[in-house]
Amino acid sequence: MVAREFMEAWEACNIFAAFGKIKDIDFENELWGEEIDDGLTIRDIDFDDNRVTLGRLIAYGCECCGSYYDNESYDLDQMAKWGHLGKLIDMMDDVLSVKTGI
Repeated sequence: MVAREFMEAWEACNIFAAFGKIKDIDFENELWGEEIDDGLTIRDIDFDDNRVTLGRLIAYGCECCGSYYDNESYDLDQMAKWGHLGKLIDMMDDVLSVKTGI
């Protein structure tokens, strides 16, 4: 079972890298702020370092303090472990389909 999970994660990492080579579409800009999980949004996609920054909106109880995003950067293994890498790839595929009509 471990070998199968490793192969699936490896394949997903290769797909992620392939999306990064498409220079005509700015996936980071297209997906910025999109929700990938309950309250967890995409804040940055770094194809060069194979890292994705995800953030959760933290709201204070008073209006004077406002709110902010608690951001954390993850490598592709971590993203795959939590099931977010597959979702991210699906989201990038949707952007590609809309942009190219394929």
